[in-house]
Amino acid sequence: MSAKIKTIIDQLENVKAKDIKVFNLKSVSPFYDYFIVATANDRQSNAAINYIKKALGDKEIKHSEGKGGSWLLMDCFDVIVHIFDEPSRQFYQFDQRLMEYTVDDISKDL
Repeated sequence: MSAKIKTIIDQLENVKAKDIKVFNLKSVSPFYDYFIVATANDRQSNAAINYIKKALGDKEIKHSEGKGGSWLLMDCFDVIVHIFDEPSRQFYQFDQRLMEYTVDDISKDL
């Protein structure tokens, strides 16, 4: 597993985010390699964004958007992190749209 993805997942797990999934998009996108999608409440989401920023450092984060909303996005160049609240994750259905790109065993695929 890449150090960046492991760090992001560790921070999401630290705030008790649920249903964390990694989608490998290397073969379909020239802009990023992975999506990481998780579900968390507002407090957990904001904490996760802050922890990820601290753990990765400013040079690894291009942009973050949506603080305090139902969908937070963090652009870490080759990895895009999406943190949804439960209703938004169900509404946008990222899991169904990206199912064919899911990385089942993260440690073996990266």
